[in-house]
Amino acid sequence: MVVEVAFLTAKVGEENQLRDGLLVARKVLARAPGYLSSAFHKGIEDPRSFVLRVEWKTVEAHTSFRETPEFQDWRRPFFQHVDGAPMAGHYEVFTTGD
Repeated sequence: MVVEVAFLTAKVGEENQLRDGLLVARKVLARAPGYLSSAFHKGIEDPRSFVLRVEWKTVEAHTSFRETPEFQDWRRPFFQHVDGAPMAGHYEVFTTGD
């Protein structure tokens, strides 16, 4: 399993639209081959800040999804509310628990 972590910033005044769009988009993401789970977070100190954590079976599962028509369906509900380019990366789990 790998974890994709993405950092997004909402355009000024569009925090709620970004949040609502991500809720819709998550349903598309959840159907992607290799998708395992996800959690999306909205900043408390900075409500324009969002963190997306997506678990994939492999890096290739994520990169393959990015090449499908469904990827555009995923982005469509929220991406117009994103300010600037998201920052994202893949991570391996090396410890879990308390």
